[in-house]
Amino acid sequence: MKLNISGKITQYFINSQLTVLIMAATAILGFFALVITPREENPQIVVPAANVFVQMPGSGAKEVEELVSKPLEAKLWEIPGVEDVYSVSMNSLSVVTVKFYVGEEKSESFQKLFDKLMSNMDIAPSGASQPLVKPIDVDDVPIVAITLSPSAGSNYDDAQLRLVADHVLDELRRVPGVGTTAVIGGRKRQVRVTIDPLRIAGYGLSPLQIVQAITVSNTSLPAGDIETGTKKVTLETGGFFESVKDVRDVVVGVSKGRPVYLRDVADVQDGAEETTKYTRIGFGSAHAGEAASVERPAVTVALAKRQKLNAVTISDNILSRLDELKKDLIPPGIDVTITRNDGKKANDAVNELVYHLVLSIIIVIALLYFTLGWREAAIVALAIPLTLSITLAVGMIAGQTINRITLFALILSLGLLVDDAIVVVENIHRHYKLQQHSRLQGAIFAVNEIGMPTILATLTVVLAFIPMAFVTGMMGPYMAPIPFNVPIAMITSLLVAFIVTPWASYRLMKTEHHGDRPQPLQETKLYQVYRKTVEPLLTNPAKRRIFWTVIIGVFLVTMLFPAVQWVKFRMLPKANKNTFLVTIDMPVGTVLEKTDRVARAVGDYLKGIHEVKDYETFVGTGSVMDFNGLLRGGSFREASHFADIRVNLEDKEERSRSSEKLVLNIRPDIEKLGKAYGANIKIVEDPPGPPVRSTVVAEIYGPDYGTQREIAGTVRKLFAETDAVVDIDDSVKEKQEKYRLMVDKEKAALAGISTDQIVKTLRMSVSGMAVSTLHRPEAKNPIEIVLRLPRRDRSGLSDLEKVYLTGRQGNQVSLASLITLVPSEVDKSIHHKNLDPVTYVFGEMGARSQVYAVIDMVKHLWKNPLPGGYKIKWDGEMKLTLDVFRDLGAAMGVALIAIYLLLVGRFRSFTIPVVIMASIPLSMIGIMPGFALTGVYFSATSMIGVIALAGIVVRNSIVLLEFILDRKQEGMPLVQALIEAGAIRLRPIVLVAAAASLGAAVIVPDPVWSGLALALIFGLVASTALTLVVIPVFYYVVERKHWPQT
Repeated sequence: MKLNISGKITQYFINSQLTVLIMAATAILGFFALVITPREENPQIVVPAANVFVQMPGSGAKEVEELVSKPLEAKLWEIPGVEDVYSVSMNSLSVVTVKFYVGEEKSESFQKLFDKLMSNMDIAPSGASQPLVKPIDVDDVPIVAITLSPSAGSNYDDAQLRLVADHVLDELRRVPGVGTTAVIGGRKRQVRVTIDPLRIAGYGLSPLQIVQAITVSNTSLPAGDIETGTKKVTLETGGFFESVKDVRDVVVGVSKGRPVYLRDVADVQDGAEETTKYTRIGFGSAHAGEAASVERPAVTVALAKRQKLNAVTISDNILSRLDELKKDLIPPGIDVTITRNDGKKANDAVNELVYHLVLSIIIVIALLYFTLGWREAAIVALAIPLTLSITLAVGMIAGQTINRITLFALILSLGLLVDDAIVVVENIHRHYKLQQHSRLQGAIFAVNEIGMPTILATLTVVLAFIPMAFVTGMMGPYMAPIPFNVPIAMITSLLVAFIVTPWASYRLMKTEHHGDRPQPLQETKLYQVYRKTVEPLLTNPAKRRIFWTVIIGVFLVTMLFPAVQWVKFRMLPKANKNTFLVTIDMPVGTVLEKTDRVARAVGDYLKGIHEVKDYETFVGTGSVMDFNGLLRGGSFREASHFADIRVNLEDKEERSRSSEKLVLNIRPDIEKLGKAYGANIKIVEDPPGPPVRSTVVAEIYGPDYGTQREIAGTVRKLFAETDAVVDIDDSVKEKQEKYRLMVDKEKAALAGISTDQIVKTLRMSVSGMAVSTLHRPEAKNPIEIVLRLPRRDRSGLSDLEKVYLTGRQGNQVSLASLITLVPSEVDKSIHHKNLDPVTYVFGEMGARSQVYAVIDMVKHLWKNPLPGGYKIKWDGEMKLTLDVFRDLGAAMGVALIAIYLLLVGRFRSFTIPVVIMASIPLSMIGIMPGFALTGVYFSATSMIGVIALAGIVVRNSIVLLEFILDRKQEGMPLVQALIEAGAIRLRPIVLVAAAASLGAAVIVPDPVWSGLALALIFGLVASTALTLVVIPVFYYVVERKHWPQT
């Protein structure tokens, strides 16, 4: 027999000592790859984006839109690689967000952004500030959050906690690999100068004179050097404030020939700043078995990692250093709670999937043990770790990480990579039974016989997965480990099947005793059953027509399942996470204490949920940032009418309810609380895949912004009337009252008081003014000296009558007498997207896919059209769903074309590839009913399963057709050739299908990847059963006239 490339490879390595060295080196390399490769929960998604802030004090939203936002958007839209430009124009401020395409190089993108801004500074309007650019970087998302709170019975307040947290952060930021850090919550140290406006006026002073006196007294400047003999001495003038006593002793004026000290006109205290936010921690009944307790003040230290480093290692090092700090830096009476540990989460996720991978391997080996024997099972078992080792090693060299998607790719590829080994082992097993050659020659000839079809079949699987690498958007890098790892695993498994499997088979597999007569194929029970099934369809035209009618009919009926919603689609099922976020939006202008009452009510409710371990409340400030919040605008929640509650649940292994079911159960109660307090309370679940701004987003476009807002109100009602659409919101905010303080310029001029004096005095009176700093070497943060009125003197507009200014002649003039209060409203924000004005309506989904909610709303809008010139675009998860299914559909189309071209090149026929690929639609006969029976959504992962199926079923058909063609060369009659080839290939085809199905079965419980597993299992059951019948019958119909007559 002439050896092909597979036979030659086997012949070289089957008796070579190099084979042992290759196996040893591969195992060692795989071990190091598993240990060294960075671990993370999900793949890194690089989405370069940035917020650009431009202030234009005193300007209304419309003026800001025209003079700042529009010109800025237009320039940023010119930058190559920009996908979207968003803007919000509001009173005195423009915020423009620029988002680049996924995969654009981050530093290069930011450089282009800065270059564009700096080169167009000349067109900035007068009165506008220089642009402030804040990059939105996924690497800034903390991986560890450490929350400090007072122990039960301890009296630490938030200011003291903040001081400890600052020292803790100073130590932890030195841990190698730590990136961006932050302390969230707690009041900073501050010197509060609370002035008495009447006493100041009594001394003939004004607030601005106090400001000037403090500023000039806290100054130190070099005065030069003087020479004293042989020495040069440096001179400095002035001095800094080093204690609160230095501040109290500042001379602010002179009255009746005596100095007036700051302590005479103000109360000066070294303490904590005024409360502008609240941060607390509460514990539920799942917290170490304790009963729910009273909420405590809390301060959180958040730490991110640097790019491309191992989250598991860094988080472990952070927590190890934290344990040391508990002994000497963190005092007794302060509890330390780890409220986020993404390193542990990533490690747990990886370890869980490694367990599933090992379980899959055991199941596959057990299958082979019971079907082929322990020797054959051991041989295939040897191929699995070697293949996985090389795959992990290549990933390590290529800079990949080990994450959930990587391991799902390996579990998926497990059912594929054993195919080559099974095919080789089964054929060697068959040849040893035939006893036609020596053991050595039998192994070589067995590999040689199925070598070329196995190479071809492996290449079809590789071609099926490679197009997935071109999926666009954030799902591209999210799914990238699949088209990276599966082809590598397949090519590796092919080499292992040609090198290691024959080597092991030659040494382990037994040969039949020479005295035993091999049982002819025609006498086997398998052959007889197969012949009774297939032969009537080959020889009886009537039965063949009925068979085709049934197959085509069943296929067409199953493909109608999605149309009648027996099979439903969604992007990805919700994952069973251990956390979710509650957001509270009060009406704009709500005071902090009222928002806090709502947050406390929600917290009290959460305590009663037995799955809740702990929760952090953030009032007036945003919660610790995560990737989801990064794209949802969580950094813009710094206002008194906002609150966030981050809820941590006990581990999913300890819960009877999934996080999705828990949220569905508590949402009605949360909504009732929101209605009772007049708050919009939403529950935001961590997405299973890439985050979006909201699950359902309607973008309303049209020529008039006012009409857009009216339409938004109608669309919001439509959202509320649509089944399972919850947590509805929009970008049209309610009215907010404001007063414009109009300066009587003539009266002020006559009094010798400038407008600038009036504006600064007003700001100091209402908001306070940081006028200087206290210089303390041990301070971790600047200690500001803040001048303000007592709270009792700034609780109403009438209190401005107590504030006096001093004119050029020393005359005292009441601030209230120089201004007029004009009632007004704060301008509503104006939103743009990609240069067009837009109004948004947002919604989340309950127990339903957003696909069908949007379909229902589109039907309604079709019957009730919008006014002319106005339109709605659907964004959020709907757009992501359409994009992903489009890309995956295109990837599958490209894969099918590539496979067809490969098969045409191999068989030099246009019809035989069609026969081979006929097995692909057969899998849908199993997939659609399977999803209908289980009630599982057909998701993006299900589509990946269909793509994988295409490779598996085609490879089975290829090997089957190769055996048919071998029989053709032997001159065998067509019907006999078809039956014999099918009977020979029946067992390996069933084994391959069973191995892939059982290997995928371990991930059925995973809510996100169950769709992939079910697609494989149901598709393989149907396609395997039908392929062994349909392919021979189809081949008979196509080739019977071309088959040589015997």
